[in-house]
Amino acid sequence: MELTLAPNPLHDQPQILNINKVATLIGENGSGKSSILQSVFEDRLNKRAHQNLNVVCFSSGQNENYSEKFSIYLKRERQAGKGLSLGCLYFDKSWSKILIFLATATKRTGKVRSFLKEQNYVQESGDQDDLSTILKCGFKIDRSYIQRVQEALRKEEIGETDTLRNTPYFRTLDSFVSQIVSDDFDFSTPLRKKDIEINANDLIDVSFESAPAFGFGSNHANFGRSNFSRNSFRPEISFFTQAADNDYFIDKNKCKLYFHNGLELDQLSDGEYQLLFLYALIDLFDAPNTLFLFDEADSHLHYKNVEKLWSLLHGIQGHAITTTHLLDSISAKENRIEHLKVVEHGRINEDNKIKQLISRLSVLSRAKSVEFEVCGKLPNIALLDDYNDWIIFTKLASRAGLDVNRLATVHAMKKSSSYASANETFGKGKIDWLHGLSKIESPLVTTQIFLICDRDEAALDWNAANGVQVNGQVYRELLNAIQWPRGTNVSPYLLAWKRREIKNYLLSHTALSHHNVLAAINNPDIAQRNHLQPNNPGDNNDIRRLNAKNVIDPLINTEGIGLDTDKLQAYIDLIPPDEISEDITNMYNFIIGKL
Repeated sequence: MELTLAPNPLHDQPQILNINKVATLIGENGSGKSSILQSVFEDRLNKRAHQNLNVVCFSSGQNENYSEKFSIYLKRERQAGKGLSLGCLYFDKSWSKILIFLATATKRTGKVRSFLKEQNYVQESGDQDDLSTILKCGFKIDRSYIQRVQEALRKEEIGETDTLRNTPYFRTLDSFVSQIVSDDFDFSTPLRKKDIEINANDLIDVSFESAPAFGFGSNHANFGRSNFSRNSFRPEISFFTQAADNDYFIDKNKCKLYFHNGLELDQLSDGEYQLLFLYALIDLFDAPNTLFLFDEADSHLHYKNVEKLWSLLHGIQGHAITTTHLLDSISAKENRIEHLKVVEHGRINEDNKIKQLISRLSVLSRAKSVEFEVCGKLPNIALLDDYNDWIIFTKLASRAGLDVNRLATVHAMKKSSSYASANETFGKGKIDWLHGLSKIESPLVTTQIFLICDRDEAALDWNAANGVQVNGQVYRELLNAIQWPRGTNVSPYLLAWKRREIKNYLLSHTALSHHNVLAAINNPDIAQRNHLQPNNPGDNNDIRRLNAKNVIDPLINTEGIGLDTDKLQAYIDLIPPDEISEDITNMYNFIIGKL
């Protein structure tokens, strides 16, 4: 699903978010993750956008930015006579008891009921009705509401029909009071707050528009559906939401929820409590047109319950945007790399995503394993001596007329080759990194790994057939010694540039002449026959071994920034395709041939 995000307090431009079932926002505190959620919520709340979606927002803690605006929205919808046709909801922990109660009462095969059965927390009838769960709460009807009801009666006496008493909300309230609270209450005087007990099985008796507000039959898809729009939630859910908002009728903050044998919800662990709450949200609101906004839904959860949470979210009918700080969540097997979104200053930053992810996650626990946890989610990895090497390579390949879109599934990583002298094994740093990757605890989805090394001063033998793969028994033995997890099929390839490093491929007669620095290369230090020439790539040993950084860096870097991609692109645009080495084409062909 593609979602257009409105500007938020930290980012003043609209942006597009692609949601593949779940989008998980990651970033430092203050990066703007919650600002993105809030912009979606407020746009739907105020009917500025996303009106084709039912939006359900959850926060692990109390958030006044959400709760205050949600209360204003509920009041506005009540006054407009739309109290039972809500399309946007917000819940924090204070709503948990009511929602868990509604979930077990209405969803026999839902996640909440299944959890309660697994733990022996529920007693069921032969028809699988919940016979044991009880919600205890305070209930009142204040003087101002009674006055509105009496005013409606007076209007009806003179023939008016469009009154408060004829709204779906009042009809449901009247049924609820008569069945649950007091069968002789007639809305003539206020009802002082009193403690009531609602048995889960009693809700079947509450009516809405002459149909049961909650259906318990084998097929209850149409119960309680009068005046129900596909772009609003079930009216029975909306009724309880309205009734408990700001303690309008129900005092939600003093609710108590009891399960089988008197076990109280508050006696459960924080993790069980939160998991039940999340199960209730899915049970009650999941549908193809539902968008869940979960702000740190994984807080307080044991790592095994974190796994259950992500399995649950990736199995919903609707979609979800979530935020997290937990490495266990980020490394969950269901969260593939396309599900993870790095947020900076309110902006979703997909530029050099893997680098950003690792940078952001390095402050978390188990920091040493963060890199492997992230990379294990990538199907294809290119390990280079610098992140910028991949940028230079792809831009040169594009200038040579190659379709670099075919490389989009390859993710570049910075990892040194650790080759400083002839006494060291070429590419050892990258090969050692593979051993670390092979030991990750999370599922490994990687299949192709390209170890692309700077040649530096190494004397190498290249595969004659492809021109980029390094030959040698010692390298084959090192790669074969890596013990990949059973059931995986990982293929690593040790590759190297024939030139000293990738920047040597930017040496071009035409481009350097344009910048008046050709003489810095074509000088007496190299044989004249090996000087750069027009329309010639310069594939000779003098150019290959040249240390050209001092010449190239000022042309493509900006002080304080490093590689400037705009300057790099402008420089490469000066290079005629005939002056680009065949090594670039060979590397491209090798990689796409393995994808």
